[in-house]
Amino acid sequence: MSRLNNHRFLSGAIIAVAAIFLIALVGCSKSPTVSDEPSQPKLLKRTASAQKLLEGSAYVDTVLTAKEGGVVSLVDVHLSFPPGALPSDTLVFIEIADLSVFENHFGTDGLVFNLPVKVVMSYRDADLSGIVETSITLAWFNEYTGQWNRMPCVLDIFNKTVTGYVNHFSAYALISDDN
Repeated sequence: MSRLNNHRFLSGAIIAVAAIFLIALVGCSKSPTVSDEPSQPKLLKRTASAQKLLEGSAYVDTVLTAKEGGVVSLVDVHLSFPPGALPSDTLVFIEIADLSVFENHFGTDGLVFNLPVKVVMSYRDADLSGIVETSITLAWFNEYTGQWNRMPCVLDIFNKTVTGYVNHFSAYALISDDN
């Protein structure tokens, strides 16, 4: 009988070890509805009243000289080009493709600068419901990965602006990790 008890004990021990191994392998706290992938940041949204004001002013362009640089502005975004930043005299534009969010397209597409270009984006007309203001940051859209890439910037909560420096043209946006 002791042999039968040993066999039962051994069988029970094997089942217990197998169960612990499976739990460790699969994970007991994971739910099939929860994704392991990090969530994409959310584009900051404009208020409805700000969207109405922008209807007629979603695009601006100008030619800047390489020697002098200059400033290009559209509503809540300002680009400052120092002298020598552009490789040659260049048509520069700002386009707000979707008036509901703080996403701006800067061009001439694909242009890379000799010196960093300052970008200041104001979020004074943002809908901040559900947003922790200190989480707002500047990002550029990487077309190869389909992801928004955060970039170094300075958040000025008092003036409601975000300032950063860019070295190429792309789509740029104000993003937050909050919903």
